[in-house]
Amino acid sequence: MYYLCKFDETGKREASIPSTMIDRYGGEEKLIQNGYIKITTEDYQYYVGNRGEGDNGTGYIRDTETGKPISAPARVITLEERVNALKAEYENNIKAIDEAIQIAKNNNDTEYVAELQQERQNTLDEYANRLEALTNEIKRI
Repeated sequence: MYYLCKFDETGKREASIPSTMIDRYGGEEKLIQNGYIKITTEDYQYYVGNRGEGDNGTGYIRDTETGKPISAPARVITLEERVNALKAEYENNIKAIDEAIQIAKNNNDTEYVAELQQERQNTLDEYANRLEALTNEIKRI
């Protein structure tokens, strides 16, 4: 048994057809004309994750030079993902402070309310500074 697989320009597997089903898709020649590549069952096991996650924990891709599975490159976290993670972290912090403020108000503890409001403002300032630093870091790259 073997597989016909289609890979994107980075070597990531997009589609696979086992040899036992090739005729249902018009035959091997047609599939090869449509960009499918014949691979061994052993190589296929790498692409579907049955041989671990590779050196970077991101699976395996097809090396365009050798045609063999190699470890996929490490995942690069995008600026948008970093900004969203930072935002989520600070939203949770602000929510917790707001809940504490509400409890302090319900208990008529004005001194603690003022303290918490200052903590909230400090947290917002810290968030703004970290967001600006992140943006500046990206601009330098």
